[in-house]
Amino acid sequence: MKRGTTIKRESDRRLVLERKMIIRRYVLELDRERCIGCPIGMLACPQEAVGLSPALLKDGRLAEKPLADIDPSKCNFCGECVVLCPVNALSLTVNGEPEIPVVKNEAFPTLIKEITVEVAKCKPDCGLACQESCPVDCIEVEVERDEEGKIVHILDVKVDRSECIYCVQCEAACPEGAIAVTKPWEGTLRLDVTRCPEGCQACVDICPTDALLMKDGRLAFDERFCLYCGACQEVCPEEGAIVVERHRVLHTEVKSAAWTAALEKLISLEAAALELEAKSQAKRRQVLSYLPAAGGKE
Repeated sequence: MKRGTTIKRESDRRLVLERKMIIRRYVLELDRERCIGCPIGMLACPQEAVGLSPALLKDGRLAEKPLADIDPSKCNFCGECVVLCPVNALSLTVNGEPEIPVVKNEAFPTLIKEITVEVAKCKPDCGLACQESCPVDCIEVEVERDEEGKIVHILDVKVDRSECIYCVQCEAACPEGAIAVTKPWEGTLRLDVTRCPEGCQACVDICPTDALLMKDGRLAFDERFCLYCGACQEVCPEEGAIVVERHRVLHTEVKSAAWTAALEKLISLEAAALELEAKSQAKRRQVLSYLPAAGGKE
């Protein structure tokens, strides 16, 4: 096999692309069990290497979720999809160590997402609500128990941030207000239940955060938990029943054509134009700040 050729290996659980160069070995891995078949990676990929198979529905339920695929002849291991994946289904290593080239080379930002826990506020009778509510099991509460096994003290709340999807479920569940979560995506989801086919709940089946759920036989939406990933829109069989729009993504500062191109495909055109204009104005102000004041001395 020619050096630099990308090798693709796949199973029901994982898809792995590997490229060996003279001094660098790239491995991009997709966890298909974790992947929800959202369109974000497909939209953002600058090489159009990411594709999605259609969902398979049976009697209104999700029989097979959309499957993401990556074309080894197109992927350049830039890592944009890894940065943007809302459920941490993608990982990239270079020489066995986590690395995202497009971020390392300052051509792409990292997303701003955070979770903080004030353990001092935690009370032993909370029922470990944060841990129990987490949809990806990334929270572990350390407790002290008495001889009867009853919790008498919360010692610590550990969050695995490599697994956290920042869905706000733990924040909403905590009875003491001890948890604060910053979601990286902002947007809207418009739901027209009059268009929903009778008995269909494919969107509920695919939603990773229970933002969509059935209540009394009727589809309901809780905006607090929405990641605006668009997976629900992908599996919905009725056009217009669910419309997801991303208006803003919180990210570290970056000035690059790569991020501008991704932004224009990921969020609404109006929102992208506003953000880019705001950055342009900030840049102009910065330039002006270095110029001598009118009538002043240099």
